[in-house]
Amino acid sequence: MARCGCSGSCSCVVRGAAPVTVTGNGSVQQPYVVSLGQDGQTGCEAIAACVAQNLGPGLAYDKGTGKIQTKLSRDAGQTVRFGSDGGLLDTAGEAPSPGACGRTIESLPGAPGVVGAYALAGLHNPYSSPYGVDYCLAHQVDIIGMSVATTSDDVGVLSDYDDCRITEDRSSIYVSQDIRRMSADTVVSTYNYAGNVDDPVAYLRPQSVPRSDRRGGWYGWLAQRYHQPGLSDMLTKVGGKAVVMLQCHLPEDATYPTEAENVRGAIRSVLQCCAQHWAIVAVRELETATTIVNAGITACLVPPRAKVYGDTTMPYAPEDVVASGATWMVLDDLYHNVVFQAYKDAGLQVLMWGNSRHTWKDRAQALGIRGSYVLDPVYYRGPEEHDYRGEVDPWEHRRPGVGHLTYRTDHRDVTSAGGYVRGRAEIAEQGLIIPRNFGDGQGRPSILIGWLCPLQDATDYTITWAMKWTGMPSPASGTAKMGLLFGAASDKDPYAWAQKDPALNPLKYPQGPQMMYRAYQRTTGEIGLAKWSDATGPIQYLAAKTTPAITANVWNDYELKVEPDKITFTRISAGGTRYTVAAADTQYRGAYFFLEKEESFQGEAAHQFEGKVKNMAYRRNP
Repeated sequence: MARCGCSGSCSCVVRGAAPVTVTGNGSVQQPYVVSLGQDGQTGCEAIAACVAQNLGPGLAYDKGTGKIQTKLSRDAGQTVRFGSDGGLLDTAGEAPSPGACGRTIESLPGAPGVVGAYALAGLHNPYSSPYGVDYCLAHQVDIIGMSVATTSDDVGVLSDYDDCRITEDRSSIYVSQDIRRMSADTVVSTYNYAGNVDDPVAYLRPQSVPRSDRRGGWYGWLAQRYHQPGLSDMLTKVGGKAVVMLQCHLPEDATYPTEAENVRGAIRSVLQCCAQHWAIVAVRELETATTIVNAGITACLVPPRAKVYGDTTMPYAPEDVVASGATWMVLDDLYHNVVFQAYKDAGLQVLMWGNSRHTWKDRAQALGIRGSYVLDPVYYRGPEEHDYRGEVDPWEHRRPGVGHLTYRTDHRDVTSAGGYVRGRAEIAEQGLIIPRNFGDGQGRPSILIGWLCPLQDATDYTITWAMKWTGMPSPASGTAKMGLLFGAASDKDPYAWAQKDPALNPLKYPQGPQMMYRAYQRTTGEIGLAKWSDATGPIQYLAAKTTPAITANVWNDYELKVEPDKITFTRISAGGTRYTVAAADTQYRGAYFFLEKEESFQGEAAHQFEGKVKNMAYRRNP
């Protein structure tokens, strides 16, 4: 075969001078690979290490981080240091001023760099917990959002949700009640049970699973119970180290209290804590926004949620928003880009509210809006500055991992019985439980394994994990399966939203992308590899093998090995027997992957089963 551009057979010799290295022999099986290597580093890290050998004054190479940075003098009188945003800051004094680390609304990053934590980063913390504030401050989140209600004596307190109620289901209160109908001492003395007792299904009555102090809970052992916080206490805890978004807007169908009543406690607390420069109060009514502005506080508008995906309806006339005095807006991500653009063009600081995925960060950047407001700000921000990908098996600790996202969380739903993001913690063993009917009978329902994504090497790696069926589907079906979707170019959810059934897709969401691979284990025993070759075509099976049928409540281990020119998928039975399929396919080597549990298709009899997964791990191949 002709090689190296020759008309006939020929051979080439490729050499590299340090720091360039060459591996391979030029054959099809072992092609030449030219790469950089310096001080044990490769790729961009090697470039940094190489450049570090020729640094001039004012620069330094930190071997610990592998980064080139500004060199700070250690001479006496030094007043320059790194600010909280990573830039240089001259504190103009012999000692740093504590106030220099404070955040104000004016100091927030420019478009599109603002990252806000909706509901105290609610994917990882109870929606009103003090731990949520700690989490957001530790991660230097720009805006910390929390739901605020006003008591009967006009004191601001935190509420779990925007309905401004405290319920007996998840607290020590005797009777569920509107916060506006209770005094402040009643609210702040109430014990919130969002932590270590409540199971994800504990809201259902009669309860399908008994509560137990041994079970862990909705948020796992790390979120202990807490007293319902007063707003002034939370503002004191923040202390100006971040901007706060005090959400006082009410549900569209709310009848009590009025928004004008509900905002009183927020205004009172902001003035009490002198937080005017770092507090934003969010409301839904234009008139209430003007009330906030008249109090000398920055106002934000939160329009009603879009009715359908791609909604072009303008919830307010831009000129009316400007006239109200509101300067910020939190806009549901289901709205069409033209709506975002209209409010941006009117001079508003617009945040996109909802989806935490990297693909939505790309959307916000393309629109040029101020930023986003999400449940998982750490994953949304990405691993570039602070790499979250060192987390190991968060399910072992009965916790959701960074980037543990589903088709439900994309719509700000973390409590639905249709898709737990935490799984039901068991006494006997760790792991994630994926409940029956996860996916509502639609194709490709999956969980993004975000704490490992994007993969640091997407061309040569191995993923290992374990799965078991804790209940078998009835009737039996080959459709029922679990496994991985992998090789995806983005983290956009692959869920196959029903396009002709409003009950299953009331928001008219488009189908998710399918250009990726599938490694699957059917309940019937078949294992295999498959892919979708294009954006709309049917699935193509690359390899399959009949193995023993799944036995309920028995763990099996799995191994997926991806190489530049080959994919291998192995089932390892409880007895240690290995069953392997392989495919020489190179179409996809994207850096994102998902855990999939598919039960049935639309129009097909339901094949529901409960599955469990543990020990999910990634490693580069040697």
